[in-house]
Amino acid sequence: MDQQDPRQQKKPAPRNLMNDLDAFFQQNPFQDVLKSIDAFFENHGAFPKTFPVRSFETKQNWIVEAELPGIPRESIHIELLDSRIRIIVENDLELEATHKENGTHSRERRFDHTERIVSIPYTIDRSRTRASFANGILRIQGPRFPKTSNTLTIE
Repeated sequence: MDQQDPRQQKKPAPRNLMNDLDAFFQQNPFQDVLKSIDAFFENHGAFPKTFPVRSFETKQNWIVEAELPGIPRESIHIELLDSRIRIIVENDLELEATHKENGTHSRERRFDHTERIVSIPYTIDRSRTRASFANGILRIQGPRFPKTSNTLTIE
């Protein structure tokens, strides 16, 4: 058997720096890290970036429901725009903390805003449209009136 002297180890083949750099950037090792950071901040804010909305009809009414769990009623605003409903969720949050142990004071202010516009196939009668908010579900409903045309017939 051939016995090699342990002091004489084979030297690795020389590497080509340019090939190593090309391989590094082709692998894109930071892509998954950046995606996970983006996903964390998109999904863990105090308020959602978007929220699910569902619309349906009964025999007399149209109904729009928005899922807003954990959102205070004061942060929800509704605008009626002809045959569309604009649901706005916004919060202006100011946090202040004093740490006596290390003598520091911190202040943070954050403004969150998201909105959805829902089109319905009816004219919205503002006087008969109602909204309620319970258990994280915003429910807006109104009577089904056909859309009126904004055109004028020539006689």
